[in-house]
Amino acid sequence: MNIYKNFISKQDSNKICNVFLNNSFPWYYHKNSTKNDSNFFSHGFIVEEQINSGFIFLIEPILKKLKCKKIYNIRANLCLKGSYQCNWHTDNFTNNLSHKTAIYYVNSNNGRTIFKKNKKSVYCKANRLVLFDGRLPHCSVTSTNAKKRIVINLNFFNKQLED
Repeated sequence: MNIYKNFISKQDSNKICNVFLNNSFPWYYHKNSTKNDSNFFSHGFIVEEQINSGFIFLIEPILKKLKCKKIYNIRANLCLKGSYQCNWHTDNFTNNLSHKTAIYYVNSNNGRTIFKKNKKSVYCKANRLVLFDGRLPHCSVTSTNAKKRIVINLNFFNKQLED
C-alpha cells in the first residue's frame, strides 16, 4: 500500500472539489454501498471499461499520473455526514484478476478508509491518494465533522505500479 500526499496540482484538486460540491453535479442515489450497508450517492466516470460521463475531463490529471494501462471502473462516491462504517469488501471488477485500486480523497474530513489486513486507517485529506492491491479487503467510515465525504474510486491495471 502506498499513500501519496498532494497527488495532483492544487489547481486541479480545487477544480475537482468545486465541481463535485456544486449543486448541478449529477449524483445518483444507491440504496447500499455494500451488502446491508448505508445509502450513498455516486457518479460513474467509467463503467464496465466504457466512458460513462461527460465529466471525465475532471479526473484526467489523476489518470495521467497513475499511468493506467487498462481501466475497469472509476466512480466518485459521496457519503453524507454520519457515524457509520460500511462492511468489509473488495472492488471485484476484474473477476478475481490482479488489479490496483486507488482512492483519491476529494475533500478533507474525519472520515477514513480502514484496511482489514493491518487495521491501518487512511484519513480523508483533500488531494491524498492511497494505492493498493484491489483484492485487499477495506471499508469506509463516514465523516462526523463535514456534511459530505467525497472520494474517487479507481480500479485499473498498471504493470508499473505493482508492488
